[in-house]
Amino acid sequence: MLGYFPNVLLISGSGSNVGKTTLSCLLIDRFKDTGVVAVKITPHWHRQDGDVDILHHEENLLILNEKRRDSRKDSSRMLRSGANKVFFVQNTVDDGLLTAFPIILGAAGRSVPMIVESAALGKYLQPACHFHIVRPGTKKHKLQNTGIPIDHIIRFDGEAFDFDLERISWEEGGWRIGSCDP
Repeated sequence: MLGYFPNVLLISGSGSNVGKTTLSCLLIDRFKDTGVVAVKITPHWHRQDGDVDILHHEENLLILNEKRRDSRKDSSRMLRSGANKVFFVQNTVDDGLLTAFPIILGAAGRSVPMIVESAALGKYLQPACHFHIVRPGTKKHKLQNTGIPIDHIIRFDGEAFDFDLERISWEEGGWRIGSCDP
């Protein structure tokens, strides 16, 4: 276990195209003046084209410092949304995140605000908050039996989230989630 990270906001989802990156980009845009760093972690291996900035590479783990703003990749969308840095992690074995996350902390800084899109990282660290996105009409969320704590399940209908994003703030070196009460 890597411990508690008050600077990490973790976003997972019930599958692809449920709104994870949309939520990430909305939050990045909102907090871009804080120097927010984004991390996209995927268990799928994708071929990398063009000039890439490789931070770490081994058989089942690749960590890139995303530099391209012009691609359709989620990590490029995060960069276009205003992230100070974006790290793209391809990891085919979950425990590779025990190697990846310290490398990212070394490159980004241990106390910067981070928005991390990953389900598996929740196995190894405790974030300030873990949002899990579901989309009506899709299968049930896949984390229900894994033991990974989820703080908020958020529904996304393709246009809006059922969670007031104004409740989220960055204060005193950590993410805070305010109550629903006025």
